[in-house]
Amino acid sequence: MTFEGLPLLLGWELTLACNLRCQHCGSSAGSGRPNELTLDEALAICTQFPELAVQEVVFTGGEPLLRPYWPQLATRLRELQIKVGMVTNGLLLSPRIVAEIQACGIREVGVSLDGLETTHDEIRALPGAFLRSLDGLRRLLDAGIHATAITTVNALNVHELPALYARLHAAGVPQWQVQPLFGFGRGREQTRLHLSSDQYLDMGRFCQEHGPLAADSGMTLVP
Repeated sequence: MTFEGLPLLLGWELTLACNLRCQHCGSSAGSGRPNELTLDEALAICTQFPELAVQEVVFTGGEPLLRPYWPQLATRLRELQIKVGMVTNGLLLSPRIVAEIQACGIREVGVSLDGLETTHDEIRALPGAFLRSLDGLRRLLDAGIHATAITTVNALNVHELPALYARLHAAGVPQWQVQPLFGFGRGREQTRLHLSSDQYLDMGRFCQEHGPLAADSGMTLVP
């Protein structure tokens, strides 16, 4: 088998199970697949990564924290000298889980925040989700784990970006990833969330204007 390149950075969807049913979810996550990998199967895959030159693995989902063996995988990958990160919706970031993330060597965690409180909770279909995720983000930072807020920009939240920037800056978030909504999974049917051409330009102007402001204040804005 030949490859055009090497999978230096690998996103690993540990499970399709999720504790949310977000309107824009590109994976249509909810229930886990019936044939998801066992721990032994997943560990066997880990051993293949060094010869493929994998440098970093990012756990995704679904919600990766719902896969019980994520700590064992993270520990094994660190033993193989592979960096480990995670993207989570943040709801399960209790003090115990954050301590476990720290103990198994995960140093990069992305937490999804899709607008201000009312908008985020509507998109995520769970009242109180924004504050719970923001609390989880703060716990990561307090534990010394590099945390990134990740915002999927859509028609409901594009005008909230300046206010969300202020909220994240006040919380001491060091990095903010801003990405447009793509019409995959459940997001395909939610046309009210799709960005218009003008809204794409609005997002671009925001990143152009706020990138230097963020840098001056110690935050990295990653469009």
